[in-house]
Amino acid sequence: MKAVKIILAIVVVALIGFFSWKWCVPDDGPPKTKPPTNQYTIEIQRKIDTLGKMPKNTFCKENYQNIQSSIEEFYKNGSLGLTSYKDGTIYKEKKDANINNQWKEILSKNLYSVYAPKFVEQAMYVFSRSEWKNDDLTFIRSEAKILKSSTYLGSTGLVTSFNDINSILAKYDEINNFINACKGYPYSNYNLESTFPDVSEKIHKSRAYIKNNLDNSYVNNCTRLKEGLPAIPKILFDKHKSYLTKKINAYGVEYSNLPSQSDYSTGIYTPLKNQVDALNNDIYGIGNDVYENGYDSVYNLLSKYNHDAINYYRKKRN
Repeated sequence: MKAVKIILAIVVVALIGFFSWKWCVPDDGPPKTKPPTNQYTIEIQRKIDTLGKMPKNTFCKENYQNIQSSIEEFYKNGSLGLTSYKDGTIYKEKKDANINNQWKEILSKNLYSVYAPKFVEQAMYVFSRSEWKNDDLTFIRSEAKILKSSTYLGSTGLVTSFNDINSILAKYDEINNFINACKGYPYSNYNLESTFPDVSEKIHKSRAYIKNNLDNSYVNNCTRLKEGLPAIPKILFDKHKSYLTKKINAYGVEYSNLPSQSDYSTGIYTPLKNQVDALNNDIYGIGNDVYENGYDSVYNLLSKYNHDAINYYRKKRN
């Protein structure tokens, strides 16, 4: 009886060990064998290998598409599954649909596994340079989206690389859109009591980008952005100056519609003078010469209208 218990205990331990092993070790099924090659599969694989040797400074989407087309064409006519067999003493060829399907999958995966890393290398080459051409960025944006959606992506280990590309493009877009928004700043309320908005936050933001190396080491290579950001304070200063110039020209001539110099001074000159004085270089922080020339241009314009008003009322009294 004791011997039976010992045997049962050994059996239980063995069963536990067996099922634990089955649970821990995945069952991949029988080993997969590569289907037989033929001149079509060999030729396509040769082209795929050549694609992998393309230089990093030139995109090779056309080569990739040509190979894709070849795979599709040979698959449709069954050439990928073409095999030879011996009929008596004569060698013949036949098309095997199963092998044709296998080779389509193998070659398509091989092609993606070579092209996707090559594209990443070529995209990062663009990002490593100082000149970022818009056409290149448009292509990278589109191609990254296509390649990232592929069912083969997981087998390449490139998920992080595509995320990096998207992060670079997102930061580029953020800064580029900010620069363009400053260039096209649309404020156009020319009512006398209206004042040009405080743009100090935009100027601070432009300088923060510069200080932080554009928040991305690759984006910091882009000359277009690195030249655009330092120009923003001057751009916004010029917009402020142009705003005041247009407003002074619009209201400065209104003295002929007012009964007295006092009315003109109180109703038009003083409000405009206060707005001219608000053109403060503490906000813009541009070169003193540039600032003083800009300030003087609007101040002198307002002074001219005020002088004209004084002469007008003097003549009117006489």
